[in-house]
Amino acid sequence: MDAMLRTDPVDRLLARLGQDLRATGRARRDVLREVEGDLREAVAARVSRGASEADAAEAVVAEFGDAGAVAADLSRELLADLGRRYAPASAVAAGVLIAAWVVGMTTLASLPGFRVPLEVGWMLPLSRALDVVAPMVAVAAVAGWLAIRRSGSLAALVAVAGLQLALAGVLVAGAVVMAATLPAPTGGAGILAALVALTVLLGGAMAAGAAALLVRFGAVRLAPRPARA
Repeated sequence: MDAMLRTDPVDRLLARLGQDLRATGRARRDVLREVEGDLREAVAARVSRGASEADAAEAVVAEFGDAGAVAADLSRELLADLGRRYAPASAVAAGVLIAAWVVGMTTLASLPGFRVPLEVGWMLPLSRALDVVAPMVAVAAVAGWLAIRRSGSLAALVAVAGLQLALAGVLVAGAVVMAATLPAPTGGAGILAALVALTVLLGGAMAAGAAALLVRFGAVRLAPRPARA
């Protein structure tokens, strides 16, 4: 196998491309499989016109260009495509959480005996602030998704992921603190438990997705970019 990699220009190119490509394992395999198919077809076409296989492979690889530069372009495209899928999903998740908190807290507040202890009175201004900020974050996610969809903007991707990570962190932390400190009135324990569980589930998924995107963005941005000829 090592000998083949040393002698086959296509295999050498694919090895370099796979090394420089910043993508998950599945996405990397899919891209390499597609690129290899195109390269092998191009080699076969040259061979059918009378070129030797070695000369055809060398010519196809030369036409392909620098593997590092192509890998950088593909990495950015894959990241932007991931952002196109993440941004609308995160906006929907944020909208569901906002609606759940409004409905859940309104229902809890209407139950007899509901009160916020003085020692956790800070929850009230924080809740009011989230009532304003959370919808803005959801709207920003939609706007970012439109920017990513139209231009593949990585800046929009980072903005969406950063905002959603911050919102998810605050909501999950607030839900955990509320579950631990806020006494639920009679009949409200189930509502409070459902609200906390939904927040931890969706908020955790939002945070994990946003963190993964930001890590991928960092890998793409920090990867060396070969000079183009």
